[in-house]
Amino acid sequence: MYLIFLLQSNQFDDKDTHKLSHCMKAVDFIVEWDNEFWFVEVKDPPNSKIPSEIRRNELKKFIAKIDNETLFSNELGPKIKDSFLYLYLSKKLPPKPMKYLVLLAIGNLDPALLLRSMEDLKRSSCLLGPDNSAWKNHYVEEALVFNEQTWNEKLKQCPVKRSG
Repeated sequence: MYLIFLLQSNQFDDKDTHKLSHCMKAVDFIVEWDNEFWFVEVKDPPNSKIPSEIRRNELKKFIAKIDNETLFSNELGPKIKDSFLYLYLSKKLPPKPMKYLVLLAIGNLDPALLLRSMEDLKRSSCLLGPDNSAWKNHYVEEALVFNEQTWNEKLKQCPVKRSG
């Protein structure tokens, strides 16, 4: 399990916060900073709470979902689109730049796979390019994928570490 040290963060995927979990997917956290808004998803297949005899198989299945892009098309893309739509229709989106950040908590994740994963995430999230010029309304500007090391290098204001 990972602890994310976030200022002004809210767990978004619980049934008390996200009232439509029966029909819409939700990211794990939403975070509002002074100058931007983050949608955060944490995927932790080697979680120590999973029994060791199951953990290795679960990690293999997870890597296979990355390789065949179903992690992005079936899980991560729908999570950002549904979360954005939920907040948009609830009139709870702030008028500031929005980012979708995904932490893949796999220590030995290849840097090339991280880069490819970012492209897969952008495509599945419906990001159209640097300026999302086809959208008339404000939408997520960036979709980024990190492992623990790259998260902590790039997001020093919000480090992560494994707990428990």
